[in-house]
This record gives sequence, structure tokens and C-alpha cells, in this order.
Amino acid sequence: MKLLIPSDIIEVTGDIQQCLLLAEQQGFAIEHIELGVSPTRTLQLISNQDHFAVATDLLDRDQIQTTEYDCCLCYLSAASIESLTMDSRKVFIHLTDSNGDKYDVWTNPLNHQRQALRIAESILLSRAARCRHLAWFITLSALGFPLEDSLTLARAMLNVSRETWAFEYSAFPTPVLEHKDFDIRLEWQLANLNKGFPKLEPHSLGLYPVVDSVEWIEKLLPLGIKTIQLRIKQPERVDLEAQIIRAIELGREYNAQVFINDYWQLAIKHGAFGVHLGQEDLQASNLTQLAGSGIALGLSTHGYYELLRIVQLTPSYIALGHIFPTTTKQMPSQPQGLTRLALYQKLIDTIPYGEQKGIPTVAIGGIDLGNASQVWQTGVSSLAVVRAITQANDVQTAISDFKQVMVSNSEQRSCATSLHYDHLHKECRHVEQ
Repeated sequence: MKLLIPSDIIEVTGDIQQCLLLAEQQGFAIEHIELGVSPTRTLQLISNQDHFAVATDLLDRDQIQTTEYDCCLCYLSAASIESLTMDSRKVFIHLTDSNGDKYDVWTNPLNHQRQALRIAESILLSRAARCRHLAWFITLSALGFPLEDSLTLARAMLNVSRETWAFEYSAFPTPVLEHKDFDIRLEWQLANLNKGFPKLEPHSLGLYPVVDSVEWIEKLLPLGIKTIQLRIKQPERVDLEAQIIRAIELGREYNAQVFINDYWQLAIKHGAFGVHLGQEDLQASNLTQLAGSGIALGLSTHGYYELLRIVQLTPSYIALGHIFPTTTKQMPSQPQGLTRLALYQKLIDTIPYGEQKGIPTVAIGGIDLGNASQVWQTGVSSLAVVRAITQANDVQTAISDFKQVMVSNSEQRSCATSLHYDHLHKECRHVEQ
């Protein structure tokens, strides 16, 4: 990966180097990233597979109109709300809405939907701060973060010291769920969610198989599984409702937490314990009805932006994925990997959840016995497994092996947490002295 910076803003190179070193401290690989000087007036990310050009009005506001780019960060724009549709490649930084609130606004390049972050009004971007924001955006893009995550995390990085990776919830901007000025809206009423969804004890999730038939639920619940998801991908199945009814009955019989994937209307109709939805299902579903029914809700996420977006819906748990490559379903994102998973978990541990902090989390995607220990060490509440159970030679042994990994590593995890807090207390005493 070559990361090329125009000579007119060569001072950004130092910021990018600092960003890369901090990223390396978190566990990201940076040795493949080579810095250089751009032959054009755009910042360029060049790899064997892609060429991504980023323009910015920090160079020349007028020349943007004639510059070829894939994305343009507009820090000095006085654009009106109406002009946002003019160029979907532009990201408007620190835009003011009709109420005087501040936002970063852009169009998602994959689904062409408007997205926005609400930011603290106290953050006024000096040129140095703008260059630092630009450096983080470019660095995160080079590390493979999608546009919305690069923008979200770049904003958070402005709220911490230069030597610190942002993980406190209070440092992050808020993804916008509804905003009439930006044409961002939901089909259901966000204001009617009231208190949100039932809270779960993190330890109650445990090993979390995801299966495609009620026969698997009949087989696994007697083996001690207490959380399971029925994910049927064929909505046209004639026995779909019968499968869901039977799954719910089995959950009651074994006092288990049975989640129904997607079919929220049937889940409400038959009194399911819980429903699991993907990000793409939020618009099509009606969370107001779900909240009113008292059903537990799990939601999938694939990065910082989606995570912070759905936190506002107060779900019962958050699924983080996909961690490793998987063939069980077509995924819209790249594998997250262990480094990102650990960072997401650190952030989630600071988010209010009832009277406590830390929403229960489920890691999912390509998890097997070979990598389960590493995944569990990141601090997640549960491991979701598919093929590692359904394709096991001995299902009972596979379940026992996973549970052993989670029990033995929980002790190590507790020790690591204690050492972390001891270190923090020592630092605090040192500062006081």
C-alpha cells in the first residue's frame, strides 16, 4: 500500500506517521504501508487491488471543481442543506443544520443512502485539528476501515490525546438515526421505543449456536445449550411458521433463550423470547412494536458506525462480526479480525446498560475451536458458532470443548482485568504525587 501526500500539505505526513505508530500499538499491521509524495493535488492510497484518491479543500477550495477524486473532505464548505445532493462523493465536515447543531454528512458509496454524525458543538476545527482529522481519516482508510468507520473514529481521535486510542463512549460522535434536513428517516417511530428492550446478564448467553432448523434446536437444548438462534434463510418455506412455533415451545420447555432471526412478526405473534436482526433489517422491521411486545433484541454490527448507531436503540445484546472469513452467508463487509474486535469490546465496556456499563456482546463469524480462545480473550460475552457445532463429528464433545475454552480463559481474563486496573491505580497515584 502506497500512501501519497501532496507537497502542499506535506505537514500532514508527520501526523500520519504518528497515527500509524499508535495503530501499530493497538495491534494493526502497518509494515505494508509506504509513505510518499503525491504527483497530484490529491492524497492517494494505491495498492495492487485499488486506487483511492482523496481531495480536500484544505488545499484549494476552487480547484476541487476540476480535480479527479473518489472522495472529497470539505472542511471549509459553506454549503446549504439543499446542495448536499450535488456530489455524492463529498463529505461535509462540521456542517450546521437548521437548528444550529453540528454534523459530518456524507452519502454511503455502497447503498447511496445519506449518513451523518452529530458532533459536539464545542469542537471548533483549527487548521491543525483539521489536518489531524484528515491524517486519521487517511490512516484508517489505509488500514481498511470503510468510509463511515474512518469518519467516526477520526472524530473520536480528536477528543483524546495524541498518544491515546479512543475507546471511551463519551469521546465518540453520534450516528444520526433520523434527521429531516438530511433526508435520514426511519419507517417506525424512534421516540416510541420508551425504555428499549429487556436487559440480559452477559454470563447468561454462553455458547450461542446459530442453526437453520428446529431439528437442531431439539438436538442441542437437551445437551445444555441455553442460548440459540433459529436462522431460516428461505422465507417461502411452507413449514416456516410451524418451525418458529416449535422453536419457541422448546425454549420454554428447556428454559432457554431462543432467538428468531428476521421473522419478527411471527416472533411477536407466538411470544418468542427474542429476535435477532441485521442492520439491513432495521428499516423493514418495526422496533416500536417489538419494544412494546417485551421481546429481547439482538442486533448485528460490522464496525464502529453501526455499533454506535444501534446503541441508541438499547438492544439486549450486540453481535460483532464477522470476525473471520465465513461461508455460511454472503457478508457486506470484510472480516473484522481480533484487533478490531478487542477495540470494539473496549468501547462497549464503557457504554451504559441499565444501571451498569457494558452491553452483552456476541462474537460471530468463522469461530471454531482453533481460534475460540483468542476470540474469548477479547472480552466478549458469548461465542456464536455455526459449522463448528453442526458439522462436528461429535456434537456433545464439541459443546464441551467450547465451554471448557470459555471457562478456563475466563479465569485468565479476570486476572488480566485485575492487572489492568492495578496498573491504572498506580498511574493515578503517580500523577497525584
